Amino acid sequence: MSSSSEVEMKAGHPPAVKAGGMRVARTKTSSESKDKPEMTKEEIEEFGTSPPKADKQVMVSGALAKEDKAFPPEAVKHYHEKPLPTKECRPMQMKHTINQPK
Repeated sequence: MSSSSEVEMKAGHPPAVKAGGMRVARTKTSSESKDKPEMTKEEIEEFGTSPPKADKQVMVSGALAKEDKAFPPEAVKHYHEKPLPTKECRPMQMKHTINQPK
């Protein structure tokens, strides 16, 4: 049998935890991804502290243009907003007729 530190892997991950015959959800811990290596003085001098800003260029009608000039924020906001109705539309009242013999 394997020790408690060695977990038998099934399909690349540990098997489901069961308590009372039912599966119990576990939270995934990703402490390795949170650790970010710190830069040395030489790396800071070489690369800097902030990432470089890239000028985004997009193709508009076959010509390259900067994104902020081709699509200004006001135009994008206007495009995404839903227009409001100018008049209130009420459902039509139907006449309820019952056909009965005379």
